[in-house]
Amino acid sequence: MTFEQDVQEYANKAHANAWRIALKPDEPALVSSFLSRSMYRGLRDVIQNHVTPSTAVMVRGIFTHQTPKVLLQSRSQSCEIADLMLVRQHFYPSRRNRTTGHALLLQAKKCPQPQTGSVAGGTQECQFELYRDWSPFEGTTRLPKGPPGSNSWDFRQGGLITQATAATCSEYLTVFDKHAFSTVAANPQWRASVVKGPAFPQLAGNYPQNCTWSAGGCPTPTSSASAGVMCLDDFGTVFREFFNGRRGRSFTSGISSGADHWSIFVNMMLQISARPNGDYVYTSKNQGVIAGMRGRNLAFAEAIPSLLHSIDDEVDAFLENPGSTFDMTNRMLKLVRSRLHGQRQNLEEHPQRPAPPDSIDMPEQPSLGHIPLLLVTTVGEEPPTV
Repeated sequence: MTFEQDVQEYANKAHANAWRIALKPDEPALVSSFLSRSMYRGLRDVIQNHVTPSTAVMVRGIFTHQTPKVLLQSRSQSCEIADLMLVRQHFYPSRRNRTTGHALLLQAKKCPQPQTGSVAGGTQECQFELYRDWSPFEGTTRLPKGPPGSNSWDFRQGGLITQATAATCSEYLTVFDKHAFSTVAANPQWRASVVKGPAFPQLAGNYPQNCTWSAGGCPTPTSSASAGVMCLDDFGTVFREFFNGRRGRSFTSGISSGADHWSIFVNMMLQISARPNGDYVYTSKNQGVIAGMRGRNLAFAEAIPSLLHSIDDEVDAFLENPGSTFDMTNRMLKLVRSRLHGQRQNLEEHPQRPAPPDSIDMPEQPSLGHIPLLLVTTVGEEPPTV
């Protein structure tokens, strides 16, 4: 099958699994099934089967109910920033090539057809305006009010970034709201077969490529919430374009301060997702450091979240199958060593330059959280395409 067809099948399996678990799954249940440990290794195998054998692939799903809420400065009501976040990173073995990354926020709606219908009123309208304009906003729950040095988040960098460019970071996602496919319990679940469910004829008549997930572009500048959003691209096409770097918005890995609030936000979500309980960070108010990375250096901070996710994922795989390898973890460790060596060499050659800080400063926040997240990481000489 093509890459798109394999991803469509994965989305349908995840959809069927959600209906196996719950009589009528809501949006969080559908996203949770898509990101579940029993499923996401199937998506990793899909990708691995379509890239060169020399490319290492990691896929990691991290579901949480701690989704951050934000408030547009023109509004009085907060809304969740997204139901799902896709993050793609590619690491080069050589430290001469900078890590590339891009991410995409998705707001999910259960719908009988691939269109949201009216989203006017309440938090739905607030989120529509957020995705349409990307005006400055404040974190209200599980997110700092703004990044370091700012009282708000601004993904447009004070107007330096156009609305069209900012809008590439987010889309609406429609998920078929009925029982389109059925499956049985299996171990692992992603290997289970699926059959047509009672509502499959309705799915086939409405959703593109018989895929239970579809997505669409961000609201246009002149659009209204009452008109809703069309989501006419099947998820197989969406994910292929995302994997190839043609969907979503690019970010700079590893940075935690400066004017690029979008990159800071994505890196913050990755850092929190890698260790939600904070066991790899420390706090020292006397030194002005809040939730700094324990013993890590900013020079290779970009690699730490993927390294930690690799360790967790491959330990789990090893416990299930002692014959499994730690290829991705070893590659990520090699990357970190290379960056550390390069930094030391640079300091020896340029001793007048001050050493980078030993930590990443994070704004103080009683309880941080991250968006339910799908992280796709590859390591190789060139970013693979499918």
